Amino acid sequence: MNSRLPISGTLAAALTASLLLGHNNGVISGKNSVPLGVTTGYPSCGSCHNATASSVVHVDITSAASVAPGANVPMKLSVADNTTYTRGGFEMETSAGTFVASANTWTDKTVRGVEAITHNDSLSRAWSFSWTAPTTPGLVTMTAVGNAADGDDKEKGDNWGWYGSDATLPGVPYRIFVNEASIVSAGDGCTGADGFKPVLGIAKAPAVNGTWDTEAYNLPVGTPTIAILGLSNTFFGALPLPLPLKGIGGGDCVLRVSLDVMQVAITAGRGAGGGSARTTWLVPNDTTLRGLKLHFQQMTVDSKANTFGFSFSNALTATIQ
Repeated sequence: MNSRLPISGTLAAALTASLLLGHNNGVISGKNSVPLGVTTGYPSCGSCHNATASSVVHVDITSAASVAPGANVPMKLSVADNTTYTRGGFEMETSAGTFVASANTWTDKTVRGVEAITHNDSLSRAWSFSWTAPTTPGLVTMTAVGNAADGDDKEKGDNWGWYGSDATLPGVPYRIFVNEASIVSAGDGCTGADGFKPVLGIAKAPAVNGTWDTEAYNLPVGTPTIAILGLSNTFFGALPLPLPLKGIGGGDCVLRVSLDVMQVAITAGRGAGGGSARTTWLVPNDTTLRGLKLHFQQMTVDSKANTFGFSFSNALTATIQ
């Protein structure tokens, strides 16, 4: 009996150390004692760290937001809080496409078969990696959670939270739109309400005698938004394009297309950055229009974006088929 106690105690200690080491080396939802759905709900990181998410945490994700099918998209995720500590960790999941690991990350699938990426050590609060877009056009959503560790090698006492303007709200999506293969995206959306940048996408190329849609995301909810079709992306009257709007209070916004045709809608959705709008366009049955380039951008009423009161998306160029 006594001879078994040291063995069982050693085994328990080894298992505990293994679990702790495994979390230092990354977390994948549902695996190695990690809860299900860590990027979308409780208990998430609270199963090992502070029980609740902290509002002082900020999880930032940067990448191109309107991309080609199959594109290799560089991405960066960082975690910050109100301390000067430098250790941390994260997990990020995607609804489509695949992550490509870097030196300090690794990839796996969650127990539910969702593509995921995480840290492979806790020595950093910023990670660079890439994501391969799916070949099917459309909206892709990603969710993420980050932990800002204090470096004392104890489970408790760390600040953690989810991606979004409020780190205590789980499941806020980071959005990337995969365009139809012939669509070309230019520039980025400018910073709007709650830090979200509008993104514009087209999943189907325009064709003679047909309709197609432009889709805008990351907008405020319940506000007017204007879908712009321009015949030029170099001039609007005498004004050269692209035209930075900082001089009129537009912050980092840029007008990239001429204001030739506009359609107005009210954004639908819920939550910060959850507004969206879909606009349908028609090409007449005129074969001489084939090869004509059309340019698109979304302009949205957004009093929180800047003193000008509007936010702008990236621009798209589509060629009529």
